[in-house]
Order: sequence, then C-alpha cells, then structure tokens
Amino acid sequence: MIKRTTGTLVAASLALAALSSAAPAQDTTLRWASFVSAMSTNNRESVPNWIAAVEEASGGALKVEHYPGGTLGKGPVQQLSMVENSVTDIAEVVVAYTPGRFPELAVFELPFLVENNVEAGLAAWNMYDKGILSDFDELMLAGVIISGPYGIATSKPIPTLDDLSGLRLRAAGPIQSAMVQALGAVPVGNIPATQIAENISRGLLDGTLMAPGNLYTFRIADAANHHLWDLKLGSVAVIFPMRRDTHEKMSGAARAGFDQFSGAWLTKELGHGLDRQEAGAMEKVRSDAEHTIYTWSESDVARAREALAAVAAEWDKPNENGVNLFSEVTAAIEAARADLADD
Repeated sequence: MIKRTTGTLVAASLALAALSSAAPAQDTTLRWASFVSAMSTNNRESVPNWIAAVEEASGGALKVEHYPGGTLGKGPVQQLSMVENSVTDIAEVVVAYTPGRFPELAVFELPFLVENNVEAGLAAWNMYDKGILSDFDELMLAGVIISGPYGIATSKPIPTLDDLSGLRLRAAGPIQSAMVQALGAVPVGNIPATQIAENISRGLLDGTLMAPGNLYTFRIADAANHHLWDLKLGSVAVIFPMRRDTHEKMSGAARAGFDQFSGAWLTKELGHGLDRQEAGAMEKVRSDAEHTIYTWSESDVARAREALAAVAAEWDKPNENGVNLFSEVTAAIEAARADLADD
C-alpha cells in the first residue's frame, strides 16, 4: 500500500512538472491605467491588442489588468505619481502636465514637424532608445505616443488669421502658449483636456489647440464647431512609463513576453490607433452640417508660418548638455519615415 501511494505521488509530481514547464503559471500581474475614455481607439483596440500579445508571449506567466476611463485615478496630472507610488504599474502620462520632467520630449510640440502619429511615436522611441531623453533613471517606457498634429477648434468663426486675434485659446505648456501668442490669440493654461469643453461652454475659453482625433474623446466637438487644420501645430508627448524595479521583479517568462511586444511594437500599435481615430474624427466633423472647417488663403498660411518660425528657432541650438534637439528630432523623424516606407 505504501509503495503504491509513493508511486502515485511520484507520477503526479512528474505530471505537474511537465505541465509547469509546458505552460508557466501566471505569476505576474501588471495594472495599466488610463484617464482617457474606454471608448478611445487605443483603449478599445490598441491596448487590448498589446495585452493579448504579451500575455500569449509569456506563456501565461503574465496578466495585464486594464483600467481605462480614470478607474484608478481620473486626474490627468496625477498619472505619473500613480506609477511612482505603485498605485498602478503603467499609466498614460501627458508630458505637458508634468513641467520640468522629460524636458526633451517638448521638442515634438514644435509646429510642422510630423505628418502622423506613427512616425512621430517611432521617432520619440528612437530618441529614448538612443539615450537622448533624460529623467528615466528610475523609470522605463513601455511605449510612447506623440499625439497630433494639433489644429485649432473654436466656438467662433476663424476664416482668416486675423480672426484669431484676441481669442482665448487653451494651451498646454510654454511652446503651445508661444504659438498661440505668435498667432495673435491669448493663451490660457492650467486647464486639463478633460475640462476644455466645459470651459468653452461657459465662455471662459473661445477655443483650444487640439489634435482632431481627440475632439470627441474630450467632448470638445460639442462646444467648439469651427475648425482649422491647415496649420500642423505640433504634437504632445504621451508616455507609458513603469518603474524599472517593477520590470526587474517580473518572472523571466513574464518579462520576456512583456519585452517582446513593448517598445517599438507597442509604440507603432498605439500610433496606428491614434491615426485611425484621427481619420474617423475628421470625417465625422466633415459630415456634420453644424461644423465648419476653414481653409485659409496661401497668404494667411504663409504669415502664420513666418510668425511660428521664431518659436521653432529657439530650439535649433545646443542645449545645456550640448545636444541640438531640433536636429535630433528631425533626424529621428526622417529615420522613422524611412523605416515605415520599408515595412
């Protein structure tokens, strides 16, 4: 009887060991937080695609819990601290809401640099991978979005450049504020994207700089029905950081699955999602009779470009570390375009 019991236990142990080696038990759980609506293209499609990819690649060792729509914290400004304080493991962080942190990423806010989100995101990732971006000693990036290019949405008609004069436009950060001033409008800061629509409806703002793809995400299209997309007014960096020690504590199988589909793969997936969202939002605006899209004259566009050139010129010189970020970003964008052309 004892021999039979021992043999049964040995056989069971061998079977469990074989099963364990074939499919690692789930041993790592990561939380992904986003203050953006669950119905955004990235929270509805791109992030779930990434989660499925990393979980499968880990052989079941990794599970990612997705918390969109501010489930773990609604305030856009608090997202970075949520990661640093381990409220979540990864968060959607708008760099413009964290002044002084990740300063090099502000270069993407300059006008007329990029054509779409995919090339912009890959350029930013390459700069990060190259070590150009600072303040990542304790943090690492799972991926990055460069959301844009931005246009202008207002509650008042803007058929010409002169019609911007004196309008109060929401601006996120010093570069957007400088662009708004260069165009003759009045920049208004310290208003999170989630509060723009309310401030326009209350008459505290006349409009905002915003990527067309987010006009519906933040309900701006409900309050502002006049649009200008002739000027590509820069893009805003959105990063997805996690603590390096969180990454180091992951099991080997979980970390391998995570690493395989993070970085450039996730950045490209997020960029494609934003570009789809952008195209869909622009088509929705075009088909709505209550909205007006303006096309400025060549002379107005030329005047605007001349006024905005001074904003970009401030970056076309070495910084305190001897790095010319304008040269670096233009080279990174050209490299990203070449890589995408080869895909």
